[in-house]
Amino acid sequence: MKQWIATVAAGAMLAFTTFAHAVSQDVNPDVLVESTIHEALDLVKHEKDQKKIQAMVDEKILPLFDFTLITKRAIGVAWKSASAEQKQQLVEEFRSLLVRVFISKAFNNLANRTIKVERGDFSSGDDQATVHTVVNTPGEAPLSVDYDFKKTAGGWKVVDLGVAGPRVALEIYRNQFQGQIQQGGVDSVIKFLADKNHEAASVKKAGLK
Repeated sequence: MKQWIATVAAGAMLAFTTFAHAVSQDVNPDVLVESTIHEALDLVKHEKDQKKIQAMVDEKILPLFDFTLITKRAIGVAWKSASAEQKQQLVEEFRSLLVRVFISKAFNNLANRTIKVERGDFSSGDDQATVHTVVNTPGEAPLSVDYDFKKTAGGWKVVDLGVAGPRVALEIYRNQFQGQIQQGGVDSVIKFLADKNHEAASVKKAGLK
C-alpha cells in the first residue's frame, strides 16, 4: 500500500508540475500541460537541492489548487452546517494531509517516468475541464491520473483528481469522512485529520533524530 501511494504521489505530482502556467493563460488546459511538460521534467530530474524543489512546489504547484473547494467536495452536505471556524480548520488540516501524502513522496525516482497528455475537447466558454494523463514507469503498469479543473476568479484551479479512476476528494476521502461525521459530526473529521497530521509530524521528527 505504501509503495502504491508513493507511486501515485510521484506520478500525480509530476503531472501537477506541468500545470504551472495554466492558471493565467487563456489556453486549453491540455495544451498547456503538453507545452510545459518537458520544462517540468527537466527541473525535477536535475535539481538535487531539496530546498529549491520545495520552494518550487510552494511557489508554482500549491497555488494551482483550490483547497477550499477540494475540502468542500470531500466533506459533502455537512459543509453547509459547519461553522466558519470549523470550515477553516477542515481546510487547513485537509490541505496538510494532501500536501504530505502527495508532495512529500512526489520527487523520488522520477528519472525514467514519462507522461502522456490526452487531448481534450474544450471550448473558450467552459468553466470546468478534465485533463487526462497517463504516467508511464518502466516495469510498471501505466497509471491514469485525471485532473478536474474549475475556472475561478483566480484562474484555472484543480478541484479534484482521479487516480486510476476514483476521485480523491469526491470518493476516496468522502467515504472516510462520512464515517467520522456519522460518529461525531464535523468535529470528528477535524480530529481525525489533526491526529493523522500530528502522527506524521511525530514520525518525521523521530526520523531526524
